[in-house]
Amino acid sequence: MDIKSTLVEIAKKIPGGLSLMCAINARKFASEFSNVKIEPKKIVFSNYLGKGFGCNCRPVTEELIRRNKGYDIVWIVTDPEKQKDDFPPQVRLVKYGTKEQMFEYASAAFWVSNYHLVDLLGHGLRKKSGQYYIQMWHGSFGIKKIEKQVEGLTADKVWLKYSKMNSEITDYWISNSKFENNVYIRSFWDVRGIKEFGHPRNDIFFKPHSQIKAKVKNKLGIPENVNILFYVPTFRADFSSDCYNINFEIVKRTLEEKTRSKWCVVTRMHPKLAEMDEVFIPKADYIYDATDYGDIQELLAAADAAITDYSSAIFDFMLSSNPGFIYAPDLDEYNTERGFYYDIHKTPFPVAKNNSELCENIAKFDYSDYREKIYSFLERQGSFEDGNATKRVVDLIEEHTF
Repeated sequence: MDIKSTLVEIAKKIPGGLSLMCAINARKFASEFSNVKIEPKKIVFSNYLGKGFGCNCRPVTEELIRRNKGYDIVWIVTDPEKQKDDFPPQVRLVKYGTKEQMFEYASAAFWVSNYHLVDLLGHGLRKKSGQYYIQMWHGSFGIKKIEKQVEGLTADKVWLKYSKMNSEITDYWISNSKFENNVYIRSFWDVRGIKEFGHPRNDIFFKPHSQIKAKVKNKLGIPENVNILFYVPTFRADFSSDCYNINFEIVKRTLEEKTRSKWCVVTRMHPKLAEMDEVFIPKADYIYDATDYGDIQELLAAADAAITDYSSAIFDFMLSSNPGFIYAPDLDEYNTERGFYYDIHKTPFPVAKNNSELCENIAKFDYSDYREKIYSFLERQGSFEDGNATKRVVDLIEEHTF
């Protein structure tokens, strides 16, 4: 164990120890980076603690490159060498958790992220005058409660301190609906600057994406004439596995009987369960593991149907109008432990607690009724999605640089 790891372990055992470590890191940041000059056209993007080229940050990056106005575009990633082929050549990659990462943040005019920078703030990152922080988040019309409305998170006082700080320094919150406006206000602290733009990642559903479907099938090795059922569950705080017990063979057979066409299953586990996907997902020649696929939005665009439990991904998928289903065997327990913003049965998606109910929902699926429920749901949630979110975010950036 290195010195830093040893100090962290010691700090965990001392009352207030982690707060002390964070204070030390903050002083170190101030001494090394507080006087670094801000570069007015540098933008640092962060996606899920160094995850690949995806989510809301990807289309914004692509639009900045398309406009070709000389931005220095930096992405923070876990493995620059391994991930470089996933990015356009105009993007500089910097390794997550390094001194170089802190320098890029200290000198960038814009921080654009889809998650909160709590870990970096705890290690001393401080926003300076002349810097702008755009929070695009990674939710949608999602049903599960987040941040300060989750008791298990707020119990961690260090996390609480830096979560509040993160909210206070955020200049703009990119929202896709009136519902999400309220989620931001209720779930975070000191929320100002909400922009009702829609989510850039969802622009994909408002334009033809046959090429994306072909790309996904080619990369995963799926035959051209096979439909895709996308399974994208979320994680459980206790890492229990009983909830991932879908009988894919029976579900696949039910889909094929319903549609009279061939189907396969593409699975993608939550990042926190990425290393356990082989435990939860059975091996079969019709099941394709896409847990390591860079951009989940491409998988959603390629899918002909989707199943989740509580992941907000299916609320993005809804915009495609393709069939979506909820499979949640632990529904009652999860609602008690985590909590929902609204009744899951009021979504457009048929809800099942076991495999029999799931197959019955597929067999009885009524596409016309489903589409009507989607339109009603989007209207009720006050959706802003119209396919132009990326343009609006880049226009916002340009307001501060030109």
